Amino acid sequence: MKRTTRAFAAGILFATTIIATIYYTNHNQSKNNTVSEKQYEQLVAERNELADALEKLKKETEKTTPPQKETYIYTLTIAKGESSRDIAERLQQAHIIDDAQSFLTYLDAHELTRAVRPGTYVITSDMSYEQIARKITK
Repeated sequence: MKRTTRAFAAGILFATTIIATIYYTNHNQSKNNTVSEKQYEQLVAERNELADALEKLKKETEKTTPPQKETYIYTLTIAKGESSRDIAERLQQAHIIDDAQSFLTYLDAHELTRAVRPGTYVITSDMSYEQIARKITK
């Protein structure tokens, strides 16, 4: 009977040791998880602050930088005997110039109306009237 009691006591001691080990191991892990959660919350807060700062910077940049104008490219083909008015209207329709009449006035003022040469030209919307005129009159 002594032997049975000792075996029973040893079993209880062994089981208690295992349960205590499991309890303390899990308890320490939950403490570590709590620290990780705090760190996570801090990282989320920092991320939100950075996102807010970036959004503010983006809005300030939009205010200070003017919107960029879109550049159009047009291949202009001028036939022999085609009028300057037709050319100016096609350039306006292609968004190369803003106003056909202004371009015609420029050509007239510089006596280039009759100097327009037939051919195919690549014209862009960022070119000035002078640059366009120089290109189509040479």
